[in-house]
Amino acid sequence: MMSVGPGPAEPRRSGPGHKEDIWEVVVVSTAPWRQSRRHPTSVLDLPCAQRTVGVEAALQLPNVMMLVVEDACTQIADEDWRHREPTRRHVWARRKWRSEGRLLRAKKARLKALATQCLDAPD
Repeated sequence: MMSVGPGPAEPRRSGPGHKEDIWEVVVVSTAPWRQSRRHPTSVLDLPCAQRTVGVEAALQLPNVMMLVVEDACTQIADEDWRHREPTRRHVWARRKWRSEGRLLRAKKARLKALATQCLDAPD
């Protein structure tokens, strides 16, 4: 019977690519907690709505968070749709694929209008 892997008599190997040599990098903010909460330092990009939104606004306002989630879902659906493009010889599949693209474009237009209404509305 043959054993697989390093046994107790064999030394463990180390070097590039082994688990012991991989270091995890963690970025820690040096700003005090109160200062970092006052000013949003990062923004979220909403490509479907062609807008950007502060992270603090997205976390505090449910409507803005809904826009962020819907925009992300629409972007994922669009990428999925683009990767499923059928060949030109499959006429019916291509026709169905194009109609799905029209529905996605209509959803993007509705999302852009909703973002304009939600983000540009006076408080």
